[in-house]
Amino acid sequence: MKIQVGNKSLTIRKWKGKDKKAFVGALKKKEINESAVMDALVYSCIEENTVLSVDEFRYALSRIRAYSLGEDISIEFYCDDCGTVYTRTFQLKDIITYVYEPLKEIKVDGYTIKLGEIKNRNVYSKLIAEDPLYDLILRIEAVNGDDAFTLDSLMDMFDDMDVDVLTEILEIWEDAKFKVNDINIVKCTNEECGKETKFKFDELPGFFPASWFE
Repeated sequence: MKIQVGNKSLTIRKWKGKDKKAFVGALKKKEINESAVMDALVYSCIEENTVLSVDEFRYALSRIRAYSLGEDISIEFYCDDCGTVYTRTFQLKDIITYVYEPLKEIKVDGYTIKLGEIKNRNVYSKLIAEDPLYDLILRIEAVNGDDAFTLDSLMDMFDDMDVDVLTEILEIWEDAKFKVNDINIVKCTNEECGKETKFKFDELPGFFPASWFE
């Protein structure tokens, strides 16, 4: 099945028994191998050779889960106002969406920053945990036409920028980059209450069947 992840058109397959086995096995290790988990749940299920950002990975994961096990997911809520405990069933495609604006270049105060795709998954996974700025840095192909740089020199460039220039560049990037949209309104089922609450669907009970871990 084809899915769209920002500007990427990806071919996904359903989870197989071997993927479940690899995922559960990775979780049982004393030190969880994040790369093995990512391979089992997403990368092994994508036909194309690609590197996904944190949010792209999460969105692709939701689509692979829906394709493998169905869109429906039931979640129990507690209403702080009336004390009602209720269960709502959602479709993943409705509660995990994304926003994205294609951006090939950032021009601010004499800087012209040409952007491309992340090229090295292992480097990205390591550095993004250290500093979110690497989500931008690892996409840079050239600055003012110069493509002879290192990651350290790019970081030095950003460190030496006037703070107002840096802020504008980061705001442009933040507005355009692929972002998961997982905030939705949940309404209490008690008709006498009906309180509406914003809920962030970042952790989804039942996303993986409980039987996988028995």
